[in-house]
Amino acid sequence: MRVLIIGTNRPCHYRLQERGHQIVLFMPRHRIIADDLHGPYQHVVMLDDDTPTELWAATAAAFHANQPFDAVAAYNDQVQATAYAVAQHLGVPCTIDIDLLHLVANKADMRKALDQHGIPSCRYQFAQGRAALLAAIETIGFPCIVKPVAGEASEGVARIDNAAGIAEALDWVGAANIETGVMVEEFLVGEEFSVEAISSNGQHHVVAITKKFKDAKTFVEIGHLVPAPVPQADYLAIEQYVKRILAAFGFNNTPSHTELMLTADGPRIIETHTRIGGDRIIELVNYATGVDLYDLVAVQSLGTDITPLLPATIVSNQSAAIWYADPSASESQQLAEVRGMTEIKQLSYIKAFDLIRKPGSRGSAVRHSFDRSALAIAVGESPDQALERARGAIKSLDFLYVWKPAAAVAEHA
Repeated sequence: MRVLIIGTNRPCHYRLQERGHQIVLFMPRHRIIADDLHGPYQHVVMLDDDTPTELWAATAAAFHANQPFDAVAAYNDQVQATAYAVAQHLGVPCTIDIDLLHLVANKADMRKALDQHGIPSCRYQFAQGRAALLAAIETIGFPCIVKPVAGEASEGVARIDNAAGIAEALDWVGAANIETGVMVEEFLVGEEFSVEAISSNGQHHVVAITKKFKDAKTFVEIGHLVPAPVPQADYLAIEQYVKRILAAFGFNNTPSHTELMLTADGPRIIETHTRIGGDRIIELVNYATGVDLYDLVAVQSLGTDITPLLPATIVSNQSAAIWYADPSASESQQLAEVRGMTEIKQLSYIKAFDLIRKPGSRGSAVRHSFDRSALAIAVGESPDQALERARGAIKSLDFLYVWKPAAAVAEHA
């Protein structure tokens, strides 16, 4: 098949290429990387981030007229609406459920749907504008979470513990987000997990439960662990709760990544997505269980029934963890050197190490996931061993920042 792919999740692209499919890639400017030019693509097209959907469709139509596409796919929910519109314009099959996408992308609509189905979540209120936001904070009470009604990468998420923290939190959330609309939610107390699942013909298959680790202030994720070390009773409670949500929302033939808090009252959803988990969680799942969700999702995106490809029983034969380095630095500094990388790469249990921020990078505070500096993936015989190996590898790194010359600082001001 000849497939038009819009957006990221490149491992899925490679899985299609390995299965003999021909791929054309359309990518927003802020997501494209140099390696895309050497990827498994017949053509690579970059469009500006603010390109209207009509122009995406017109560009696709030009390629389609020359050599027709058999399918349109997108594996990142930020571009799935665009991919769906392009497929509709071309009259080409696309498995994206646009109604489901809109439902889960809007956190206010998602909470309302949970209420309608009688599924417990949390106390919440949608607010648009500063005055409405302050009123919502008073209604929900402290501590509470304020976050954009639609967002990604933990950007603009703030916790407010008391009245004295409101001003700083609102500055963190951002004026633009506040005017667009934000959610004020009660702060859920417990352990945070994500559930990696795939639905096929309305049957929901939980492949793994991931333990999540976040920075307490910024909520930026700094680590993940598969399988999550939870008692069997908690595992079943989480699994049943998520399956109930997937059924209520109408997940039919699509992957899902559901984030939740396991509270004293049981699981409570934070958000869910019509995609697989990011942050290389799917690699952890593969190392732990042998199930390749990248491949399953890629195949499913072409309309193929993936049920026969799923194992009858999913068992974790080992544990896998990822840990991120997240040092903050002044914008007047730049990264001069990173020490300790060679030693990490020589460790047999380290399956991957990536330096995200290269020497010469400008310093910054860590405000969202894109500000992290490095990652290490480790495996182990137990969850604790895998986690300590990944975390220990990252802690052995030294990030050396230096002050930039005054002229360079002024140039970036």
